Amino acid sequence: MDPRCLCFWGLLTGGALRGGWAKAVWSMDVRPQITGLRGDSIVLPCNFTHPKTDYTGDIQVIWKPDIFQCLVSNHTKTDSFDKNCTTGQGPSGRYRLAGDPRWHNLSLHIAGLRDEDSREYKCRVQLPAVDGYEKSTVLSVEARPSILNLTLLPGPLPVHVTCTAEGIPVPNITWLGPAGSEVEQSQDTPGPRYQTTQVLSVNQIGTYTCRAENVHGRAESSVLVGPTGPPLLLAILLPAALLLLAGLLLLVLCCRWKGRCRVPGREPAAPAGHTQDAPCTGGTESVGRAQPGEANTCSPCQPAAHADGLPPAQALSQPPVSPAENPDSCTYADLTFPSAGAGRRGPQPAAQSPPAPAEEVTYSELTPYRGPK
Repeated sequence: MDPRCLCFWGLLTGGALRGGWAKAVWSMDVRPQITGLRGDSIVLPCNFTHPKTDYTGDIQVIWKPDIFQCLVSNHTKTDSFDKNCTTGQGPSGRYRLAGDPRWHNLSLHIAGLRDEDSREYKCRVQLPAVDGYEKSTVLSVEARPSILNLTLLPGPLPVHVTCTAEGIPVPNITWLGPAGSEVEQSQDTPGPRYQTTQVLSVNQIGTYTCRAENVHGRAESSVLVGPTGPPLLLAILLPAALLLLAGLLLLVLCCRWKGRCRVPGREPAAPAGHTQDAPCTGGTESVGRAQPGEANTCSPCQPAAHADGLPPAQALSQPPVSPAENPDSCTYADLTFPSAGAGRRGPQPAAQSPPAPAEEVTYSELTPYRGPK
């Protein structure tokens, strides 16, 4: 073939391509499956191309199933177009566009992932003058492990400790003993959705730790096992309380013994063979001793001198009490025994009484007269 013909054919083919004989097609780039963690935020990526590269009309973005849609003008100059976006069945505020449709980015942002967010989502774009296009992505919401409950069943050893954990995927439970090493454990008991429970039999006191693990992390919780479980605290506090009570009782008895006082009118009786001066009544004190047949002579009571030489404070005077009014009162007198020859020698002087003690009781020694020698 003539080379000139080949060159002419090439020019015709290139011009046809540039003139639009080769039609552009729709395309969309999404991730078939994406995983997010409960409570976190996530972005579902979605990028597209369309046949009209010079399109300047409106772009409608729809995320199904009926949760979010936006109408964006391709010639909008502002950076914010969220006012034109609405939510469907989903709660308002959790969904927003993370991309810019004018740059072929339709990515969706979801805040605060929940378990019910696990499902299939469809990213769709529509050009009013052209056909639309959509593609699906699957979101899986998983969860980090957490300890829901750690219970110690009270009683004598061996005791049982129960641990319940939750996570997506369901976590594995391991037990750590007082030394920090793993201890033998029983089989897991499946519980409600995404939960598992395990019971450990404990024969030794100490701290035991329940550990739950899955691909997203680890959670731990510990419990202290005593000799008899919870009553251990009572066994410690009860003896201490009894000791404290005994100490208080002893202190009260000691104070009462040191501070005891005499009851007025109940002075101790004089021993046999001794006499006592009459008590001072009505603010008077006896002077000497009365002879037989004579009345006691009293003078006004004088307060005793203080150790430093100063007189003590004056006591309040008390009205005299007669024996008839006070049956417990006592009267003391000196006794003299007469003997042969008493008339010749006359009465003998009575022995001098010792000074009265603080109790105001005076004792005397009696010496019987036996006559001349």
